Amino acid sequence: MRELTVQNLSKAAFAPFGVVIDAADAVPEMINDGTTRRHADLASLDIRGVPGDGDPRIHLYVASARRFPLRLANLERHRRASQVFVPLNGQRFIVVVAPGGPAPEWERIEAFLSAPGQAISLHRDCWHHGLIALQDGDRFAVIEGGSYRLDTQELAAPEEIMLVAPGLE
Repeated sequence: MRELTVQNLSKAAFAPFGVVIDAADAVPEMINDGTTRRHADLASLDIRGVPGDGDPRIHLYVASARRFPLRLANLERHRRASQVFVPLNGQRFIVVVAPGGPAPEWERIEAFLSAPGQAISLHRDCWHHGLIALQDGDRFAVIEGGSYRLDTQELAAPEEIMLVAPGLE
């Protein structure tokens, strides 16, 4: 059995897998008669697949809490579009990712714990685990390509991988 420990989500560490969407370092522009801070251009979207995929979609995910240690049975990827997860209550969540081509590089799998208010945009073709929420009822806006169901490829882990999250167990 292999043990994987969660690390804090940072822009530099997550860059090979996607973009951390976080306004912490952005200088806002004041709009709406000075009542709104606009933190512009925090990430771009790569959600147009091939002709016939349909328009990009916005979904609402309401998740159940995961319990740790958590057995990671598989990873998935979406080859034709990126996927964006935006926590709607500013809650933290865990994202598990791995580099790879036709299959994940299982020996390089990583797990990240977001800070409150951080969102992520996974690169197109990034191997990742399904949503890992920390509280029952955590809500996420998810933006993805129109061919999401047809474009999901899953592969089973070749060995048992247990995700540990000190302080969350």
